[in-house]
Amino acid sequence: MQAPRQHEALEDLIGWIDDHTAGLSLPADEHSQIAVGCFDVALEHQAAIVLLYHSGLYGSVLALLRVLSESVVRGLWLNGCATDAELAKFKSGKLDKKFYEFVSEYEQKIGTPNGVLSRYKLSVWPQLNDFTHTGFLQVSRRHKPGRVEANYPDQDLTHALNAAGALGLIAAGQLIAIGQRDDLIPAFLEKMSEYAAPTVA
Repeated sequence: MQAPRQHEALEDLIGWIDDHTAGLSLPADEHSQIAVGCFDVALEHQAAIVLLYHSGLYGSVLALLRVLSESVVRGLWLNGCATDAELAKFKSGKLDKKFYEFVSEYEQKIGTPNGVLSRYKLSVWPQLNDFTHTGFLQVSRRHKPGRVEANYPDQDLTHALNAAGALGLIAAGQLIAIGQRDDLIPAFLEKMSEYAAPTVA
């Protein structure tokens, strides 16, 4: 089984992220603070996924992965794309954009249309929605012969834990970029490569 090993790797990664982001000096302007808030929420969701897995609450692990994804992507878009008017709409709860629009606009902004985030959305978004909104994929994994309880394939959990790690690394990398700690960027890039290497997507 790969999921227990991936869980251990994610626990180690969270400690590594904490060590490398502690004490960052972050800008105090409203735009930066809102984006930073998204990334901080993402790191909390990442840590929650580790705790949920440890407690055997696998349905909630999978349900939370979409929320983690949205926290990261909103933070990327708010930090890299949002105008003052869009920021005001976000603050008032009136920003009417879908996940794919955040992804598309962000990737256009950084010059990587149809990039990693677009591919991630295409490959997993329907499944993430299903697990978050208690669709068939979620419900069908609540049964064992003669019993109703969690019955999640190892592959589901391994992929979820791996994705949580990668998304947390993106969030942490954005925090160090916002904090203008360019000296830490090589270590984060190396960690991203190292973290992704042993996992088959």
